[in-house]
Amino acid sequence: MPSKNLVQGEKGLLCPKCSHLNPGDLKQCEYCNSQLFVKCKKCGAKVQRVISKCPECHHRMHKSPFGKLKRRLFRKSQKLTLPQAAIMMIVAYGAYKVITMASSKF
Repeated sequence: MPSKNLVQGEKGLLCPKCSHLNPGDLKQCEYCNSQLFVKCKKCGAKVQRVISKCPECHHRMHKSPFGKLKRRLFRKSQKLTLPQAAIMMIVAYGAYKVITMASSKF
């Protein structure tokens, strides 16, 4: 039985994975069997998957998409990876262009 705090349309719950409209009393999607609800890690409340913060304790439900990118690009190893080298080259080229444009104005 869904709680009153969940975002729910009059016709049912929309699956975040396949966009299938499901009746409100289901725990998983009828079409793709994806879970429609997750459990809050902080308070244990049942929360719809598409909600970003728990309605009970306001704990963030999903990780930031930039956190995964940051972990991939800047690992704790001392070796320089290819994506790090590419970022450094782009920044260096941009700085070079800014400096040359600024010096040509004088």
